Amino acid sequence: MNHEEVRKGVTQAKESESGANFLFGEIFLVAVASGLLSSSWWMFGGVLLGTIILLLNKALRRLLLIILTLGCGVAGWLIGELFGSLGASVVLAIIAMLVSGGYHFYAVRWMEDI
Repeated sequence: MNHEEVRKGVTQAKESESGANFLFGEIFLVAVASGLLSSSWWMFGGVLLGTIILLLNKALRRLLLIILTLGCGVAGWLIGELFGSLGASVVLAIIAMLVSGGYHFYAVRWMEDI
């Protein structure tokens, strides 16, 4: 194994770790928002633990990540709505989905490595 392969491996590990950090931050924000909207600690804890449990199953993990990616797209759309432009909504939704999808892809790689 040469130093070039080691460098690539370290770089991929860092990318995967940043994807996992993004995913767990996103899950925490969804749990906090759910708890605040329902004014319930039970909802917060249920969403937090439920999504983490969903990540343990490979098929459910992919479904959850698709839902979270679409949710980021909706958030991008809503931000675009603040500009009052259909173009801004579409572009920001697509960018948000691509960025979050990339982070989710790396998070899956991190979970498979661990």
